[in-house]
Amino acid sequence: MASPAPLEQDQFPSTVDISVQNRVLPGRERPTAVIRLDSRPSGGLVIWSSAALTQLRDAVDGIDQDQVEAIVVVGNRHSFGAGANLDEIRHRQEEGSAAEYIATGHEAFGRLAEAAVPTFSVLSGQALGGGLELALHTDHRIGHAGGGPLGLPECRLGIFPAWGGVYLLPHLIGPSAAIDAMVFNSVRGRHVRPSEALDLGLVDRLLDVGPDDDAWDAAWEPAVVDLLTQGEDDSQAPRGGAEQSKPDGGSWQEAVDSARARAEAQWHGAAPAPLAALGLVAAAETQSRSESAAAATDSFGELVTGDIAKACLRTFRLVDGRSRRAPDRPDVPGREIRKVGVVGAGLMARQLAALFARSLRVPVVLTDIDQEQLANGVRWVSERFRRQADQGRMTPEEAETLAALVTGAASDADLADVDFLIEATPEDMKIKQAVLGHWAGVLRPDAVLATNTSSLSVTRMSEAVPNPERFVGFHVFNPVDSTPLLEIITTPTTDPETLSTAFDLAAAMRRTAVRVADAPGFVVNRILLRMFDPVLQAIDDGMDPGAADHALDSLGLPMTPLQLLDFVGPAVLHHVGETMHAAYPDRFHVSPWMAEVVAQGITKVLPTKAGPAEGDTSDGDGQTAPPRPYLEAAAEAARVKTVPDPRSRARQGTVEPSALLRDVELALAEEIGIMLEEGVIARAEDVDVCMVLGANWPFFLGGITPHLDRVGATLEVLGRRFADAAKE
Repeated sequence: MASPAPLEQDQFPSTVDISVQNRVLPGRERPTAVIRLDSRPSGGLVIWSSAALTQLRDAVDGIDQDQVEAIVVVGNRHSFGAGANLDEIRHRQEEGSAAEYIATGHEAFGRLAEAAVPTFSVLSGQALGGGLELALHTDHRIGHAGGGPLGLPECRLGIFPAWGGVYLLPHLIGPSAAIDAMVFNSVRGRHVRPSEALDLGLVDRLLDVGPDDDAWDAAWEPAVVDLLTQGEDDSQAPRGGAEQSKPDGGSWQEAVDSARARAEAQWHGAAPAPLAALGLVAAAETQSRSESAAAATDSFGELVTGDIAKACLRTFRLVDGRSRRAPDRPDVPGREIRKVGVVGAGLMARQLAALFARSLRVPVVLTDIDQEQLANGVRWVSERFRRQADQGRMTPEEAETLAALVTGAASDADLADVDFLIEATPEDMKIKQAVLGHWAGVLRPDAVLATNTSSLSVTRMSEAVPNPERFVGFHVFNPVDSTPLLEIITTPTTDPETLSTAFDLAAAMRRTAVRVADAPGFVVNRILLRMFDPVLQAIDDGMDPGAADHALDSLGLPMTPLQLLDFVGPAVLHHVGETMHAAYPDRFHVSPWMAEVVAQGITKVLPTKAGPAEGDTSDGDGQTAPPRPYLEAAAEAARVKTVPDPRSRARQGTVEPSALLRDVELALAEEIGIMLEEGVIARAEDVDVCMVLGANWPFFLGGITPHLDRVGATLEVLGRRFADAAKE
């Protein structure tokens, strides 16, 4: 592959420090060249701009390989490599020069694959994207048990691992496992833990000692020596990066074909990056590394200039930026949190207690009127930490320490000195007001009170709280452990100090907080319910429920509407729908079909593969079906009870899935526009952050507001695009 053209490196200067030192490892006679990577300032993320890549290339070229027996690349304590410089990629998207940037990476990393001596990567911290691809170009990888995640997250960002991942990873761990890592786990935002990496064969050694330990060098050096010795004993072993082996595990083409079918079933063509990655993996079976590099460079240059890749990278940068800085946090100090109280001992309360203890490392006191439930809740938290220790997610000592922080209250006095109290009681306004009124009289006047409500009016709750300026909505989403969004709901009386405290607490919990004005449904639930409304109306009007369920497939959402219905529960969704109808009767309707589903006691509207429940019958495809076709039966019962609408497109048999999709897009554009006008959110991008982090809407959609702009829905409904409003 030809060398890339000169690059504008001054615009994206290197933030990587690279030093090379020759040292003789224990028990050896000849020196090893040790390349140490660090960031500027030291100890941060190692990010590869084109300038940094050129720096790495020159550093490897400067090693006299006749004088050393190996080359070892070592990262800093936090990062072996965090990937490409996304600012430079976005610049090159507009400039049309992304292929040059990718070629520079192949040239730099290729120096290690082509080295005349064995090469090693010591994964001191996280190795993501280009960081892991660099490591794949070396012959061996050594990690440590407490290290950061490993992964190739590019497909989640609307691109693909173009610096050799599509070639080297399948040749190292097999095509099926590689595709899972770089495509499906990537889109899900899942990385590989060090122990998983060892099982996969992604790393050759896993050390117990990490870079924070004084014995770090004394741990990885013998591991390198051991692998060197093994290599000398097996002098015929091929070298040259991770292309050294082709693991067994079935046909290469079968793995690719299966993945393509899976991708189509999940994303229906809405995600071009995974398909590009799969095409390159398919070709990698017979290509050389350099041939694959050339193909990946060309493919990346074409893909990255598309609208979806541009919107996707914009949304990723938006979400990433929000995780570092919340734009709506007041410029006043928050209160110090030294002790937390959680009212309730049900599942949500238990999960919150565990999250507070692990995030804040302060005492957390649970309280509940049911003493047996309270005892079970405290026990559940302790067992949860123990299970996490068994899974290697923390040490047994840490699990014991965290469990000791969570206790049950023997009396109100045990919570009198908490700095922050959150109620996690049933979604009933009378219960919540009574709970908050009681505890407001127990706590100090300056203690912050919060509610974890997902739908009820925070302003009405505040009426039960003396000093309501210290009250705030603190909506943590399920699953509590993994959903990174937190909606902070303010009332007209919430003071800046309380709001700052909520933002600081969210940051300590590693949650991205979005400030929301108090309004029915807040952001995520309001958008989801508005998305649901046209679907339910179509079913009410006679559209086949299965056809309606798949009308939104082209959006590539993580669940179809009816899958989401099953996840939430028909009764819950129907109740929330009634609440939204009461608030906005002209835009949210009460579905007769949904009412009939709830009336019949149906808790799941889709068949499952979990095995037949009592009285169920098999449908012949490994799925289970209820004793009657209840989707259609409920729809028919609803139609009988509903006055026919002669104008209904569904009754005339003219509704097409594409028309329903358009109805949904127009409804979302309208609702987001109204939320902006009402001041529920400050900016359209807040909706994008909320839906990506709170509802797991995919990055490859590019954010819902850019998508609605792209398809013309915003212009049709509002007369202008969201992007235009953001520039004003």
